[in-house]
Amino acid sequence: MTISKLADRYTIKRNKIRNQITLLRGHVEAGVVFFLDKVEETTSACDNLLLTWKTHGTPLGDRKVKETMHRMVSKILEEIEQWRENSSTDETLTSLTSIETCLEEINEMNHAILREEEDAATEFASILKLLIKKIKIAGNNPLTRQWWYDVMTSRPPPLPKNKEKCREEILDRVEEGWLEDEWATTMPHMISELLQKNFTFTRNSTSTRVSHAAEGIQWIRMEEWGKALTNRCRAVRELSNKKQNKIGRDQG
Repeated sequence: MTISKLADRYTIKRNKIRNQITLLRGHVEAGVVFFLDKVEETTSACDNLLLTWKTHGTPLGDRKVKETMHRMVSKILEEIEQWRENSSTDETLTSLTSIETCLEEINEMNHAILREEEDAATEFASILKLLIKKIKIAGNNPLTRQWWYDVMTSRPPPLPKNKEKCREEILDRVEEGWLEDEWATTMPHMISELLQKNFTFTRNSTSTRVSHAAEGIQWIRMEEWGKALTNRCRAVRELSNKKQNKIGRDQG
């Protein structure tokens, strides 16, 4: 099955689940509402997994995510059908346990995608870029601030010796940024300025090195051309002198 078909079938089955939950809510006992709430929470977790994947995942695992989501909604539909055929207390508990297992697996995959992206950010620049991304996606979420503190404490990124003095400036500016009332709005721009100021040197120095290298090559070529021209002029002068000496001897 292609990835696009998996996504389409997932959407169809998820909508079917939502419709059944809406119909069942008006015809079940109060104790069963918890089961339906858990089913609804699980389908929402599937949608959240898809969103997490689109914004944080890498293309290599796309099929795995889509297959997991399709498998989960298929399992949920089976549990709902079995429960409707036998809605005893024991059957409800069995179905509830199965649904909770699905929910745990979905949440674990969601966390794994986020961890993979966070672990891949090891340089100061990549960590700052990820911080911008987290703020833009999550908004005013204290977990984003906690993630920043955890990273700077547990695995502070290395910096070249000539840039180590920038560390304190970056940490101070970010710390000041958290104190803003609208930090979810102001922080991305401020961090972008820090990136531009402190981490564009690699590209500039590289281009400078290339420029200097190219310039050096040009000077070498000019020097070679100069030597060749000098040698040629010397040879012409020597040949001219020889001719004049020969003419003088012939006339004498």
